[in-house]
Amino acid sequence: MGLPKVKINLGNGNLGQTSITDDGIAGMILTGKAVDGTLELNKHYQLSSTRDLKGLGITEENNPLAAKEIKAFYAQAGDGAELHLLVVSEATTLATMCDPADGSPLRKLIDAAAGRIRLIGINKLTPAEYEADTTQGIDADAITAAANAQQVAESYANQIRPFRLLLPAPAWTGTTENLYKPAESSYNRVAFILASDGAIAGEYSAAVGMILGRAALMEPQQSIGRVKSGSLTPEGYFTSGDNYLDKIGMAESLNDAGYIFFTSYTAKNGCYLNGDGMAAPASDDYGQLHLGRIIDKAMVIAYTTYISEILENIAVDEKGNLPVGACKNFEGMIENAIAGNMGNQISSFTAYVDPSQNILSTGKLEIDCKLVPLGVLREIQVNLSFENPAV
Repeated sequence: MGLPKVKINLGNGNLGQTSITDDGIAGMILTGKAVDGTLELNKHYQLSSTRDLKGLGITEENNPLAAKEIKAFYAQAGDGAELHLLVVSEATTLATMCDPADGSPLRKLIDAAAGRIRLIGINKLTPAEYEADTTQGIDADAITAAANAQQVAESYANQIRPFRLLLPAPAWTGTTENLYKPAESSYNRVAFILASDGAIAGEYSAAVGMILGRAALMEPQQSIGRVKSGSLTPEGYFTSGDNYLDKIGMAESLNDAGYIFFTSYTAKNGCYLNGDGMAAPASDDYGQLHLGRIIDKAMVIAYTTYISEILENIAVDEKGNLPVGACKNFEGMIENAIAGNMGNQISSFTAYVDPSQNILSTGKLEIDCKLVPLGVLREIQVNLSFENPAV
């Protein structure tokens, strides 16, 4: 007989695609240097605004990446947003930050924040002695890191501590030839950021802090590329160092490959994002960040709703079945919780409890939940023509 528990199984492949939760709580892991007396490496810090930079002794001179990313995060998310920070040594690779082993920076950050984090951004500045392997168009370190991060994220999701992660796509060669395609991977909890918000220490680092801040600000059902939310920055680049407009001819290929990057719209000033694709195929129900965030929220609500029912008594009828009233009660619990916490964030939600379950023999109750997400408009076609009413 197993331990008492509530287990959440996520169905996948059902969309047919080619507060109980803390939706916007974010964390960052960045490379940098310790600051004597104020900032220790591999130590967890909780921030609420850019004013915390002074208390940590972080400046553009001693920690250019951390200063840039934290400022960019709060420029989007606004003061008061909860941000958990871990700074690691400059020599730490992305793969090491996301290592599945106990005590890795990623695990340390999640554990220190008691599993509250729902969004994580990871970034690094390349040390002078480091040589990137770009045989797949971007630094192979990021590709290894994605596999590691997915493994870690899945393990925490099994503990009902779900999160989604933004990784940089550093050292892009500026071409699509032999380019790694995240959309052909199976890492639906990881996204690759090809957008850069400018040169820092001679390197066009990914705009992880900026995009993380935008995601933290927005509701979970909204795409971070949502035009109504406004542009992110007046000027944008790729991690290759190219201005984002100079590579506009590659936009379709890069989008299909599964990267997140800056794009523009006629008559709109500034840079927007092309969407929120994750490193997963179009057939994956959670292949977009907003869909993953919505299912994560529903997962936490379901757990919180039913955990109090563990080891509770339940009556059965003369045939050993669940009474209709009991079934409706369990259905109503989750339906009310979802309606109260996600009412305008989804299209609909239904729950069903089969009364013929043999609770006396198994001690197990299955509840089938179906969530219909909101659609996201990616293309609008307007058919416009002249008409002669006399003809």
